[in-house]
Amino acid sequence: MKHGEGLVLKYKRTIYFFVVLIIALLLYKLIDNVGYVLTWVSSILKLLTPFFIAFFIAYLLRPIVNFIESKLHRLRFKRLISILIVFAGVLGFIIVSITYVSPKVIDSVTRLLSNMPYYIRETNTWITENILSHEWAQKYQIADHAQEMINSLSNSVSDILGLILNNITSGLFMLTSTLINIVLGLVISIYMLKDKEKLAVGAQRLLKALFTEARADKIVQSVKRVDEVFSRYFAGVIFDSLIVGFISFLGLLALKAPHALLAAVVITITNVIPYFGPLVGMVFVTIITLFVSPLQAIWVALFVFLVQQFDGYYLGPKILGSKVGISPLWVIMAILIGGGTFGIIGMFIAVPVFSVIKTAIDTFINRKLHEKQNPI
Repeated sequence: MKHGEGLVLKYKRTIYFFVVLIIALLLYKLIDNVGYVLTWVSSILKLLTPFFIAFFIAYLLRPIVNFIESKLHRLRFKRLISILIVFAGVLGFIIVSITYVSPKVIDSVTRLLSNMPYYIRETNTWITENILSHEWAQKYQIADHAQEMINSLSNSVSDILGLILNNITSGLFMLTSTLINIVLGLVISIYMLKDKEKLAVGAQRLLKALFTEARADKIVQSVKRVDEVFSRYFAGVIFDSLIVGFISFLGLLALKAPHALLAAVVITITNVIPYFGPLVGMVFVTIITLFVSPLQAIWVALFVFLVQQFDGYYLGPKILGSKVGISPLWVIMAILIGGGTFGIIGMFIAVPVFSVIKTAIDTFINRKLHEKQNPI
């Protein structure tokens, strides 16, 4: 018996040795040919791009489809009708953006850049006549320092506006070059929304086939928590920002602010980033108005500030509810880390990601405390 057990142990060790050896060889070849591997992975990801786009579209539109479907409970084809209504709105939004918004925004940025030397000269003249001409400014040599600051600021503004124009132009070019993927993504997303329950059931069956039932259930519950946070946050923030942008556009038109559509687009985009975004939007709108009329810039800044206060204290909480359940301090920290690591996209997704991580940590701590019979 002992001899047989020794042979079995020796046999297991031999198999283990060969498995480790094969894994080591595979890792060596993988590292040695990392360039080819990355190229292959990149080509696969490019092929799957329409599916990624479709998932993103379906994920954003799912809450709207669910809401409309809940209102059509008496109709027979309520899912199909809900999807058609939502995609009719999406296509209308895309058509308006391409035919009206994009050309107007590009035209505003182009005119802003072409008029920048004039704006800088006028600003310099106004500051010189109204501030630097006073005796106290000459006495403390403020004029020289102010002139240096004006020149530095004008160069920075020109660089920033040029970067914005380049990003808009390259973004539109990329949008045109990937139009096929976007169209395919829209079509695939329709089927994803139509069969979302079947896809969810299939994913659960796969999990139960790969893991134990208890482990699969835990994964499903975790995914549901993540989905709840991300879905509510993304859909709410985008909808909220669109409303804020529309209100800002109407108000800026009423105030006869220059480049009202461009300003509204910037406010809409920056509003998706908590705390920092609205401030950036307000500063941008104030600066481009300041070049035309300092008095008008004050009214524009006041209007944008009031819109942001309305959004922060009423509209945002109404749409987003309790948002993601983390304090402003953690929100700011998440945005700084996300922005420093992944740029603008990192700032956009940082808050829900941080919320999910915080929820997971809280769940882990509570479970450990419960196991120790020491709940707090």
